[in-house]
Amino acid sequence: MLRWVLFFLAADDEVAATTRLRGPGAAFESVSCHFIDPDTAIAEWDMYFEEPSAEAPSSGLSGSFLL
Repeated sequence: MLRWVLFFLAADDEVAATTRLRGPGAAFESVSCHFIDPDTAIAEWDMYFEEPSAEAPSSGLSGSFLL
């Protein structure tokens, strides 16, 4: 289980790579989360990236998650 995760948007991979050692800081608007369970997070994120639906997300998850 992860303790803290910080999400931010960067224009491209090169810009994102500049934050590797110091984090995004004030240069990027960010959102932090804590105590993320990978399986639950993937199911919830799928809801945001799939087309809107009245159905609950499927419980059958597949894919990989790097910690």
